Amino acid sequence: MAYKVLLIDDNTDCRELFGMMIRHLGFEVLHADDGELGVQKALSAQPDLIFMDLGMPNMSGMEAMSCLKASAVTKDTPIVICTAWIDERCRESALKLGAQEIVIKPIAIDLLQRVLLRYLPTPTAAIDVQ
Repeated sequence: MAYKVLLIDDNTDCRELFGMMIRHLGFEVLHADDGELGVQKALSAQPDLIFMDLGMPNMSGMEAMSCLKASAVTKDTPIVICTAWIDERCRESALKLGAQEIVIKPIAIDLLQRVLLRYLPTPTAAIDVQ
C-alpha cells in the first residue's frame, strides 16, 4: 500500500507537476487547490504527509496548518511547506505552527525524494532518479 501525500497549492501547473513527480516516486497523490479544501481533504482522507503552499485563496497555508494541527485527526501528520517565497519571520511562524520543514519552489526531484523519505521511509520510494 502506497503512502498518501496531499498537495495543497492553488497553482494548477505546480500542483500537477509536483504530483507527477511524487507519483513517479511511488506514492499516492491527493490534491486540493486552496487551504480550506485542503483541510477538508486532510480530515477525510487522512494523508501520511502534506505539502502545502502558503499564499492561497479562501484560507492561507498558515491558517490551514493551524486548523490541521488543532485537529486530533491530523495533528501528527507531517506538513512540509513548499513555497516560492518566504522571509525569516514567515519561516519562524510556519515552524512554530508545526511545519516540519520548508522547501523552496521549484524543487528538484532528488530533493523531493529526500524529503519524502525523511517522513515516509518505504522501499517503494527508493527509486533511482538520476
